[in-house]
Amino acid sequence: MTHNSHTAAKPVNAASVTPLTIAIIGGGPAGLASAIFLQSKLPESCSIVLFDNQQAGRFKVGESIPPAATPVLKKLFGEQLQATLAEHLECPGSISLWGNETPGHNDFLFELAGAGYHLNRTRFEQQLKQQAQSIGIHRHDGYRLSNVEPYHQGFTLEFATPQGNKHYAADFVIDASGARSFFSRKLDIARNTLDSVLFLCAEFKFPATAQLVDHTLVEAVNDGWWYSARLPDNRLMVTFCTDAETIRLTGCDRIERWFEKLEKTHWLRDQIPMTRIAGQISNTPLTTRAATSFIMSNVVGERWLAVGDAACGYDPISSAGITKALLQSEHAATAITNWHQGREDALSDYQDQVFEDFNQYVGLRSQLYASETRFANQSYWIRRLI
Repeated sequence: MTHNSHTAAKPVNAASVTPLTIAIIGGGPAGLASAIFLQSKLPESCSIVLFDNQQAGRFKVGESIPPAATPVLKKLFGEQLQATLAEHLECPGSISLWGNETPGHNDFLFELAGAGYHLNRTRFEQQLKQQAQSIGIHRHDGYRLSNVEPYHQGFTLEFATPQGNKHYAADFVIDASGARSFFSRKLDIARNTLDSVLFLCAEFKFPATAQLVDHTLVEAVNDGWWYSARLPDNRLMVTFCTDAETIRLTGCDRIERWFEKLEKTHWLRDQIPMTRIAGQISNTPLTTRAATSFIMSNVVGERWLAVGDAACGYDPISSAGITKALLQSEHAATAITNWHQGREDALSDYQDQVFEDFNQYVGLRSQLYASETRFANQSYWIRRLI
């Protein structure tokens, strides 16, 4: 479905020429946030169009955001921030059994930036879409990027759509297509992979009267680690983070085996309502998501840049997924604006920042995995120490 009869992108050979036409590939948080930030920074004569190929109804893993996300959310939603966050669930922090047998607490109580939140991920993206639309961002749904060609001082983008192939010319492209990095990889940009884990997610419904802990709960086990978070609308997300080798050996990507492993946790099983979960196992789908730690060899080039998971991927242990995407989107919008104003080094500065942040993440990831010494001789944990 195409939103708005008027499109900000200019078809190839169109007579009208704008100072800068920006195409954003991807309609997730990174793409939507980039569009919102750009609209506030660039002259009105510039046009921004977003092409989205997300499948309607696709399961989206709930995610928690820390207080550090509040400043960037304030810039995105302005006076609507409190109303926006009211549709999500406040998170007071996390409790984890990691590195020893005593649960450790990481509370947000004294964070100056504000509270953390458990997001209804689908609703959060809807809110970003509504905000983008309210400020005039043009969006095309059902557009899958199929080809990229140089065109004058930009690119010709070919999309497969329900109405057939469509061609658009863009002066600048933002790759916000997620971990598949569709645009960047069509330019033959190499991916540098550090590690890959898989998380197996199940979501359960509970009555409004159910007593569920508001904290994020984490427990390390011999072949991975568990994560549980309460979500809005009386739901509970329970996730097992492991790797392909463990799944191959144990078959834990089947809901029954997954539940057996959950029952064997030492601490988490006593923090969540296992009896209610057991009653829903037979009709609860188990969703598998890959989480690869990687960075593209380049996240900028001649008239393009990548943002969010299209630029680099983090292990969920970092709890930085959406926050990283939003912060990078703001930095990307600033870089493009500065570049448009003649600062030739603005894009390379953005790349330097993405690379620096990734290096810091690699150090943090190594530190976190190394701090779990109880399972140091287990294969999963040995494979993470790279």
